[in-house]
Formats: sequence, structure tokens, C-alpha cells
Amino acid sequence: MKTRLSSILASAVLVALLPLGAMAQSSFSVFSPKTGMADGWKTASWSGPIVNEVAGFAKETTTLQVELKGDAQAYAGVVLQAAPGSGLNLTDKLRQTGVVTINFMPGKNAQGEVTTLEQPLQIGLTFLSQDGQTVHAPFNVQATITTAVAGTKVSFTLPNALKGAKNPEFLASISAIRLQYAGAPIAGFYIVDCTIKSE
Repeated sequence: MKTRLSSILASAVLVALLPLGAMAQSSFSVFSPKTGMADGWKTASWSGPIVNEVAGFAKETTTLQVELKGDAQAYAGVVLQAAPGSGLNLTDKLRQTGVVTINFMPGKNAQGEVTTLEQPLQIGLTFLSQDGQTVHAPFNVQATITTAVAGTKVSFTLPNALKGAKNPEFLASISAIRLQYAGAPIAGFYIVDCTIKSE
């Protein structure tokens, strides 16, 4: 009994000494259909699109709906962004093997009609540096939302997303995912989920 108690106490001490990141899961949901946006994260848009959280495609889920209005401009977009202090720490593991995955469903055009045209997008990440400066990485990822009923899954690596970022060695956290229309908007879309994980 005494040996078992000592073992339990030793384990408790070890757990207490571990950094929180060592116990954290390797997957972070920026947006989940079950829980919505991650704590401290929100959505915004520029140049016309409107983004709202609406009922999802499965029971008791939600999704992010991006709608087009008549005044949506070329290279408009939406962003999933963290409030200061809520970003995802950019660990060495994420830098080396991190993957961002976004599942999209096709949406409607500005007239509210289901479109038969594919929608090109470009995706970029935003970071906070160690001294708190915002750093926008280039739109390194090109994606196309198809009209497939099953939707479109887009995955890209953190090493690819970091290419061209200013002073990447001094970046401390991922603070936003930017989704921009590649040219004139054709249709809105849905974001079913968005995750960042290390392989």
C-alpha cells in the first residue's frame, strides 16, 4: 500500500512539472461543428462578404456561412482570428510537421442561387511575433471549392504557409487564417471545420 501511494505521489509530481503543451492534444480546432469557434477566436470579413455561424449539415452542429452580397469586390475575403493571447503557440513540431485542414461546402451566388461554378480561393496565415507584432504571411495556398455535394477538403503544411513570412524564426503564435477570393467572387461557401495539427 505504501509503495503504491509513493508511486501515485511521484506520478502526480511528474505531471505537475510537465509543461501544459506536453499534455495537450496535437490537434487544435479553430472551428468545430460541435463547439463552434475556439475560445478567444472570432470571424471578420472585408470588401463585401458576410460570415455568420448557422445551423450545420448534421443534427446539433453549426457551420460558418460566407454569403455574397451585390457589392462584394474582387479579392474580398474572410478571416478566422484570435484575440491577443488566444492564438496557437507556434511550436517547433508545428513548424516542422504542422498541417492546416479546412473542410468546405459549396454556397450560393449573390442572387441566392446554388452555383455550378467552382470558386477559387487563396489562403494565408497571420502570426504574432515574439515582441507582439502582427505578421501576415503571403497567400501561399491556392484552393478551389468545387460544387461536389460531399464538399472540398483543403490541407496544407505549416512549412508551406511560412514561406515568405518576415523573420519566421521570431514568430511566436498563429493568430489568424485568411481566406481571400482569387479575383472576383463567384459564390459564397461554408466552412464545416478548420483544424491545425502536427503530424
